Amino acid sequence: MDEKVKIYVFPKVQFQEVLERNNINDDSVDAIINYAFICINDSEGNYYHTPLFTEPHHNVLNLFFDDVKKNDLEISPTNSRKTRAFTEKDAKRVVNFLDNNKNVKVLLVHCAAGISRSGAIGQFALDYLNGNKEYFRINNKHILPNAEVVRILNNYVRNKCSFGKR
Repeated sequence: MDEKVKIYVFPKVQFQEVLERNNINDDSVDAIINYAFICINDSEGNYYHTPLFTEPHHNVLNLFFDDVKKNDLEISPTNSRKTRAFTEKDAKRVVNFLDNNKNVKVLLVHCAAGISRSGAIGQFALDYLNGNKEYFRINNKHILPNAEVVRILNNYVRNKCSFGKR
């Protein structure tokens, strides 16, 4: 029986601590088998904009968007500058990444606070990869998924299935 993927959602600070504790960095991440990482960074700013992985890796996806619905019309809780909303292009990158990493055992996702954006990506990945729902519920009680991000991801998958691959 295949073990279902376990998904963890973290705030960036805690995610960074996990990486440091386990000596995971740009030099070592490619060798980590059965793990994938989705890093959601603010579109602008300092700490929350700076990715923890700066090189391309098969098991790391860096995204840059804010916890807003519309570009430049809302203020993000973690980015007071020009904001960028999640788009269908971002959804395509997430789905392609999950397709390319569908056999991982553990998926770690982070954003600034580990609540909304990463909660949405984590929740979507749970459904998309048919992950361990009970494990997810127990280990991610703090999330409140961004409904707009979930909607865009689900619409992308529906359209992809209806009209073929883009």
